[in-house]
Amino acid sequence: MPVGVTLANLRRDLRAETGQSLNMAQGVQSQATQDNQLDRQQLELWDAYDWPHLAYWVDVPAAQSQSLYSYPQSMPFNQINRIYWQAANATKWRELAYGIRAFDPLPGTPQTGTPARWGNIASVDTNGVTNPVGQLEILPKPSSNGTLRFEGSAPCNPLVADTDICVLDSKLIVLFAAAEILATQKVEAAQLKLLKAQTYLRRLRSSQGADKRANYNMGGNYRTSGRGHYGVPWGAVPGIGYVPD
Repeated sequence: MPVGVTLANLRRDLRAETGQSLNMAQGVQSQATQDNQLDRQQLELWDAYDWPHLAYWVDVPAAQSQSLYSYPQSMPFNQINRIYWQAANATKWRELAYGIRAFDPLPGTPQTGTPARWGNIASVDTNGVTNPVGQLEILPKPSSNGTLRFEGSAPCNPLVADTDICVLDSKLIVLFAAAEILATQKVEAAQLKLLKAQTYLRRLRSSQGADKRANYNMGGNYRTSGRGHYGVPWGAVPGIGYVPD
């Protein structure tokens, strides 16, 4: 099933997978719960894997001696996988390491240079309310103008209105939502539905190469080439997918 399916159609498919009537006039009281399940399942799947069709990056101008920047509106903190730096008139990008500690930079170290690290700067207002995602800080401060490239995933559309569309495979979303609903209802078919969902997820990951993000808050390996150690294709079986040396 495709991406870009409306919430209304996702809901209809979910009702079919959970054995409910497709007459939308029936079970109206459970519609809000179903919508919440679909929205949460999509968000959890979007957050757990790096989906190739949602690869996205944004460039932000960086000024000399400026260390603090606002996050791009289309690339908030939780969507970022990596940030790169490129000096003006340069041709190469440099990946910045994540994490700035309270004692960075050390006293006596240069205050400007080629940025090497980045971190999120939280803030607390006068009422003691924390803003967990404040601004982006890069260190050292750039010694020249340049560009910051934010690499990550396109935003996950919320599923609230009937016309809202999903950004992930609709069958995948529906199967996982159905498995959870049936498990809550203690229906025997719940385990079978979960098995179908997991099998379909593995097939999608295998065909698309979606794997866990390799960054500071999502563990796993970042696989972009489609090949593993020693150039062996991911998932290949010795003697079948490739011939061992």
